[in-house]
Amino acid sequence: MENGLKMQKAVVLVLSLFITVTVWAQEDPVADSLAQRVFEAAGGPDVWSRVPYLAFSYGTEVNRLPGRVIRHLWNRKTNQYRLETPGPTGEPYVILFDVDTRQGKVYWGGAEVGNKETATRVADAFQRFVNETFWLLTPLRLFDAGVERAFLPDSSNEVVDVLRIRFTLPDRAPTDEVYLYVARETGRIVQWKYRTPADGPDAPLRAFEWRDYTRYVTPVGELVLSTRKRALGLPYEVVTRSIRMPQEVPDDWFTTGEPKLTPGAGRQ
Repeated sequence: MENGLKMQKAVVLVLSLFITVTVWAQEDPVADSLAQRVFEAAGGPDVWSRVPYLAFSYGTEVNRLPGRVIRHLWNRKTNQYRLETPGPTGEPYVILFDVDTRQGKVYWGGAEVGNKETATRVADAFQRFVNETFWLLTPLRLFDAGVERAFLPDSSNEVVDVLRIRFTLPDRAPTDEVYLYVARETGRIVQWKYRTPADGPDAPLRAFEWRDYTRYVTPVGELVLSTRKRALGLPYEVVTRSIRMPQEVPDDWFTTGEPKLTPGAGRQ
């Protein structure tokens, strides 16, 4: 998950609900029903399964001051991916890779970089794909391969139901497990809490409020996504913007090293 809070690990997050010990079962019909409700509130599997492309930007803000912005473009039909990350002098690195094979190419200033740097940056880009799409798309990915779900009745109340998800595919896991607080009235996630492996088992859970739900019209229907996650007790936010789901994208956007997503860089 996002590492921007490492310097603030000593700050104890105030937890509004207590997490109970959960016994994982192979099947949890209540958890699956709750996850399905979250999925439907975000637009549902019929829409999400047919969205051909997804573009968005991922960034963080401290005291509302923006940090670096990462720009994503995903061909969901072929699993080709384009990532543009800030580089020296403002010219972005362009990383083009295949999500399935994790092979790709890296460009800076229109030129392809060397093999060693390519391997490092493609591996980093794949982890950004795993992590940063999850911050945006959690409601749509609760039934992905490698995601286990459990309902926490003792942590739920008349306002929220609590769904705990665990990841069984380490290379595709943004973290070990996450607690989702789902509003009973809307089926939307209103908060999540998690702990990264680097935090250690006794570290306080990191808690974020899910805000700014926005409706997006796609070629196949509507999706509703939270675009801002605010850390509880800290002046820190994760922000996703420039969200688009077009019907078509030029083919060369997944082959050319020229920037396409970064404003003011290369030819738009």
